Amino acid sequence: MGTHHLDNPSDVDKHVRNFLYAYEKGINFFETSVTYGDGYSELILGEAVKEMKRGKQPFFIMSKTHAGDHETFRRDLENSLKRLGLEQIAAFTCLWGVKSGMEWNGAKSYGAIREMEKAREEGLIRYIAISTHMKNQELKQVMDDYPFDFNVQGFNVVNSACRMDGVKSTWESGSGCIAMNPLATGDILKYPHIFNAIRIREAQSLVQAAYAYVLSVPWVHSVLGTFNCEAQIDEALAALDETPYCSEELQEVGLRLKKRIESCSLKERIEAGKLLRQRPYILREEVAALMGVYPLSV
Repeated sequence: MGTHHLDNPSDVDKHVRNFLYAYEKGINFFETSVTYGDGYSELILGEAVKEMKRGKQPFFIMSKTHAGDHETFRRDLENSLKRLGLEQIAAFTCLWGVKSGMEWNGAKSYGAIREMEKAREEGLIRYIAISTHMKNQELKQVMDDYPFDFNVQGFNVVNSACRMDGVKSTWESGSGCIAMNPLATGDILKYPHIFNAIRIREAQSLVQAAYAYVLSVPWVHSVLGTFNCEAQIDEALAALDETPYCSEELQEVGLRLKKRIESCSLKERIEAGKLLRQRPYILREEVAALMGVYPLSV
């Protein structure tokens, strides 16, 4: 469960209840950062952790910092552990939202990996992880370069054509693959007249169809979404009650969406393309491949 887009994050009690409800429903991976939720995210999750420690099922927390230098990385890691009430965190990464091979090479040269390896040797983190928004070949190069324990990769029906092979390369490398942004940060829901095309099973909501698509990709181990109420948690979890799509159904989703987009006017495609491109998690070329327009500006 993510924490990036929490509504009114200063309402700590509300979000603590949501985290605990998610945990009770079987969700056991929680992703946060030193800055999410206007700085409240780790504090909220830390309150929930107090109760989770009394629970029977294990839980795993990942947090992040943009700092790769030793002094700032260590300061942020120690502060995160304190806010979360943990002596060891599952993952704490400074490889956050890597979008290109150039970014990856720069992070390596500045010692980002070395800081995480040191923290693991000291028992402060358990796994070495990376968070990415990368296209196929660039992600494959990253997975070939370093044996990450897992990767949290932005992946959804909007960008799957440009990222599917990269997701597969993550799986083939032996790393865990957690897909984030299954709703394209909510933008899929803003254009239901387009994206309702992915609802290929009876009685599916658009949310459930988006989750079902990602969860049915054989190289995805888990999916990460943000929820602001119990109803949103229940709606997403309902996708787990379905039989995963077969390969033919995955192809059908893509074909139906393509046909629906082709039926839209140029103005509609440009409008949707510009909105999608405003997100740093959707690359310009991915919008062009999906919508058939190239948004030069936003």
